[in-house]
Amino acid sequence: MSLNPSRLLALVAGSALFVIPSPRPAHAADTCGPGDLYEDVQPAFTAAGFDQLQQVTLTPQKTLRSVNPFWTPTSVDSIVFPSDQNVTISFVYESAGASHALGYLYMSDLRARGYVNAQGDLVDANGNGVADLHEDLYNLAPPSGAQARPYIGVSPRCSRTFTSGGFSYRQPDLALNATCASAFITHPDLTDARPGRTSSSYNITVDVVGSSPPGAAGTGYSDNGLFTRIPNLLEPAHASNNHMGIGHLAFLLTDDDSDTVTFQGLGTVTDVMDLNDGVPDYDVSAYDSHGRPRTSNPDPGITTYDRTVDLGVIPGGQEVVFFLISAFDSSHNTDNGTVYPCLRRDADLKCTLHLRTPLNVFFSKAKWNLDQDFMGQNPVVSRNMGCDYNEACTPASSRYACTLAGTTQKMCGWLDDWTRERLATLPYGNTTLPMAATTVAAPGNLVMPHAVLGNVGPASDRWLLAFEDLPGGGDRDFNDVVFMLRNWAPTAGRVRSTVLSPAAPSCTIQQVYIHKDDAQDPSCAAPVAINYSVATDCRVCLAGTCVTNPSPTWHPVTFDWNRDAVLDVSSTRGHQLCWKADLTAGNGPCQATINNVDIGYESGPVVP
Repeated sequence: MSLNPSRLLALVAGSALFVIPSPRPAHAADTCGPGDLYEDVQPAFTAAGFDQLQQVTLTPQKTLRSVNPFWTPTSVDSIVFPSDQNVTISFVYESAGASHALGYLYMSDLRARGYVNAQGDLVDANGNGVADLHEDLYNLAPPSGAQARPYIGVSPRCSRTFTSGGFSYRQPDLALNATCASAFITHPDLTDARPGRTSSSYNITVDVVGSSPPGAAGTGYSDNGLFTRIPNLLEPAHASNNHMGIGHLAFLLTDDDSDTVTFQGLGTVTDVMDLNDGVPDYDVSAYDSHGRPRTSNPDPGITTYDRTVDLGVIPGGQEVVFFLISAFDSSHNTDNGTVYPCLRRDADLKCTLHLRTPLNVFFSKAKWNLDQDFMGQNPVVSRNMGCDYNEACTPASSRYACTLAGTTQKMCGWLDDWTRERLATLPYGNTTLPMAATTVAAPGNLVMPHAVLGNVGPASDRWLLAFEDLPGGGDRDFNDVVFMLRNWAPTAGRVRSTVLSPAAPSCTIQQVYIHKDDAQDPSCAAPVAINYSVATDCRVCLAGTCVTNPSPTWHPVTFDWNRDAVLDVSSTRGHQLCWKADLTAGNGPCQATINNVDIGYESGPVVP
């Protein structure tokens, strides 16, 4: 990018250094003169100066920086992929009485539906005090009137309504039994689930809608749809939900135990295996990566193949919100760590309408959750990732706690020894968790977070996602069900410049000089391979119109010790010079920077 009107030739003789200037005449395109091979024609890097920037970003310093192909998130509340990423998710461990399903949503889909504003906050467009997302999850909107909203699904299973706080609502199918018996009451003496108000002296009168099955659920607690126990909105779009689903379902069931039952028969699919082996107890491969049944199963039966689901390429710039659907008994007892989810709160954050259902949805974006955090601590919990979980470890000074690396601070462990031993096996990349803290922060609106991120480290292509599965937080161990995600850039980095030479149909470039200035991060364990090439037929011209040539004749560059190279390109006709650099990552996270490229050329007349 710096001008180099004369090339300096250095001759070393003994201990003497002689520097001899080698002037070159200026290039004249109209006469096809040889020009100055060493005159730099590459201007300062700008976005307009490149035909292709793939997995590479232009920095404010006008350098080119490769994208880390093994990006991992740092916050479970904001999972935004910086570039296209191929993502897989593996089941790791489950230890809970509940049955679960795991899926995810794109923030862009939620915004397109009007559920979320530009700040990521939930919207209440019909003004009845219940966020539209929550209203549509459980189909609470009334069938008519000012607050009516389209039913998410083909048709309601039940038709009961209720009135609370001056508004009419539909009693949710996912909270009613098989006979659609009415399940709305005004409870005269329920615990106030706000922090500091959980003693009986603060009990409140509050509306509660819904019920929980005393035994097998049968055909109750269902909104029909593609899967009877998953809210239609969280299913993939399908005729069974009137094509109104926007969810992607990775695992329909996470039971991995010694029986073949799900809680009260509320599992999304049937548990057909009684082996605890790190593989969910159903045929995962019978469904695609969005949760739709396949017409052809690539791996019939339950095998180790069913441990991992390939989510495909998640586009760069997309924010992903994971959700866990937990099927379990619904109770409101802060002594046991549980509360009913809250659909509507007043200005003092007191709940004025509770939901009772055995099917609860918990989001990785904590502020969207329905249940209140009755303890009100911040952080909600901090755990040592490399230390074994022990329920007797409280407080952190307990003999069961472990010291964080590089500190004198002790914290209780996060995952039990079985889980950590499983992570250390080949299917999970022989992962050893560091003696580092993972922390669950309070979202600030007195609702309960349910997801925690286990970042294995900056030099890793994998991260853990785990959940607490009871409304109200239960025992707050955040290890009831654990998953491992791995992601990497699906394509290598590539830079291709625009054409750097003027059009000259009667001329052809014969030689090219190129000098590079690039660097790797000092922390790179496996450097990025950067391979440069030049071409002289970078455009295709016809009848005076030129367009980019998608496949020019590339000449690979081999640099000398001084990062210089001179190439004879006379075998390729053309006066349309460009260069490219292909950046191929090693087997670990590493970023490289191209600081500068100098490039010049000599031309001659086209030989008939």
